[in-house]
Amino acid sequence: MGEVLVLEKRVIYSPGTDYDALWKKIISELFEEFILFFAPDLYEAIDFGKGIVFLEQELHKVIIEHNKGKKIADKIVKVSLKNGEEKYVFIHIEIQGKKDPDFSRRMFTYFYRLFDRFQENIYSIAILTDLSKSNNPQPFQYSFYGTELTYRFNTYKFNEEDIPSLKKSTNPFAIAVLAGIYLHQTEKNYHKRYEVKKKLLKDFILTNPNLKSIYAEALFYFIDYLLYLPHELTKQLTKDLSINIEKEAKHMLYSEKIKEAPTLAEYFKTVREEGFEKGIEKGIEKGKMEEKRNLAAELLREGFSVEKVAKMVKLSLDEVKEIEASIHFNRPES
Repeated sequence: MGEVLVLEKRVIYSPGTDYDALWKKIISELFEEFILFFAPDLYEAIDFGKGIVFLEQELHKVIIEHNKGKKIADKIVKVSLKNGEEKYVFIHIEIQGKKDPDFSRRMFTYFYRLFDRFQENIYSIAILTDLSKSNNPQPFQYSFYGTELTYRFNTYKFNEEDIPSLKKSTNPFAIAVLAGIYLHQTEKNYHKRYEVKKKLLKDFILTNPNLKSIYAEALFYFIDYLLYLPHELTKQLTKDLSINIEKEAKHMLYSEKIKEAPTLAEYFKTVREEGFEKGIEKGIEKGKMEEKRNLAAELLREGFSVEKVAKMVKLSLDEVKEIEASIHFNRPES
């Protein structure tokens, strides 16, 4: 059995945030949990012990070449059934912010193209992240002088989910859906988003003893980028979560996958700057010029401006410029 993941209509909800890419990433990392949460009946039929095979190029030929100009994530995963069969499962995730009258027709279009290409069973599901109650796509129907067709597909609607139930779930995608709901609810209120984001990261990830490390890392990255905050609020969030990061989730500090996530990036920046400041204070207390010059050189190498270094280490601009010149002079040629 295989999975075709189609993400279309790229939506940028906030500066630097690619909503489609975030969903694609977490689904790829936690595919088994994704199926368990969104398609539990199908989950029972799949033999995950035999592994999964990604067939991205197959989807490219079937879908993308026929949909030029559309943003589609080309991902097909082939897995085995417990009864020994191999099938294709077509999972179409539509990221849309409003009702679309052509939605059901597109779902059918993707279905028949895949069916024509693979001649296998196809499982279709549309995950609707919009919170509007009017977003209720109906089956695609076609009728022309006795030729009739009705195409139904599975749907998962954020607007029908119960938040308390999501909070009680042990599946990581319950938290992902919760974050998606909060994204819409806080669209025009960054301070409210700050509070829900802090609660999600702290209570459901950083201080959750039952959450696996792989879940924690995937969710932290997903939520940190999804629930965008302006820089000043990100700095405040880092300060509020720093103790939890250091005590409950030290493993995240060494994770290559999420070290660039906004809150952790700010955390590392703060730690580095505080370390410099402590060194500066120590040098000033000793009153040793050589200590000051060494600290100034270190700060310059880290990219601090001449003016800022002069102020921090209490040296004149000319002295700092002299140190900067000596650094460039002594730097080996590449």
